[in-house]
Amino acid sequence: MTNLKIIKDVKELQLEIQRNKLKKKKIGFVPTLGGIHKGHLELIKLAKKKSDIVVVSIFLNPLQFDSRNDFKTYPINLDSDIKKINKEKVDILYLPTIKEVFPTKKITKIKASSKANKLCGKFRKSHFDGVVTVLKSLFSQVSPKLVFFGEKDFQQTLIVKDLISKYKLNIKVITIPTIREKSGLAYSSRNILLTNHEKKIASFLFKTIKEISHQAKKDLNKINNLKLNGIKKLINYGFKKIDYLEIYKKNYLSKKNIKKNNLRVFVAAKIGKTRLIDNL
Repeated sequence: MTNLKIIKDVKELQLEIQRNKLKKKKIGFVPTLGGIHKGHLELIKLAKKKSDIVVVSIFLNPLQFDSRNDFKTYPINLDSDIKKINKEKVDILYLPTIKEVFPTKKITKIKASSKANKLCGKFRKSHFDGVVTVLKSLFSQVSPKLVFFGEKDFQQTLIVKDLISKYKLNIKVITIPTIREKSGLAYSSRNILLTNHEKKIASFLFKTIKEISHQAKKDLNKINNLKLNGIKKLINYGFKKIDYLEIYKKNYLSKKNIKKNNLRVFVAAKIGKTRLIDNL
């Protein structure tokens, strides 16, 4: 049985990584903010299959939060997270402070690719700059061969791929389809903030984009009408605010050359104070 190594110090982490690399071990990396849920656990399971050594990080990245309140209220329970990660027989859990992520003390923010200007990036200014700034540092510290993300954060995954390409990092991104609750609601750390009533409303997010995706594939000329009707439906279901509901050519986040086999529906909506995202 694997003994989980919990490491907080970057030098200790790098020694451990180096030790494993000398043994020709392939490093798989699952970066998280914490609030470990079933979606994270599926990423870890896949990482176990594809890698020799699995590193999971928990770092609540202050650079990617555009609201101090959102940062403070982010649901994280470290004891519970450690138990869940240990159960999956992970090799290394990296728990850095911001001083470990940026040992030089000077944080030079990286600019995310142009794909950050759409969808969530429109409503959360500098969010993706914060994401890629921290990920670039974590990538250099963990030095993985493989990194694992869920498709719920589809836009983020495209931006991370651009980061890897820009800096010519020898890392392969592996994604898994969004893991969902029985109602269709995508697993998210923020789901814990929803009341039972809000959870029922939240389930209509997936039902709505599923319907739109189905209809859009039948007739691409209806895309604009489908978006407008979708927004109205979500408001009627009880969503407080719709940040966006868009249909794009998926890997380019573009409205040009949308076809049945390359379209993806993206949505971000608020229930009460909780913002949820999804795509299909």
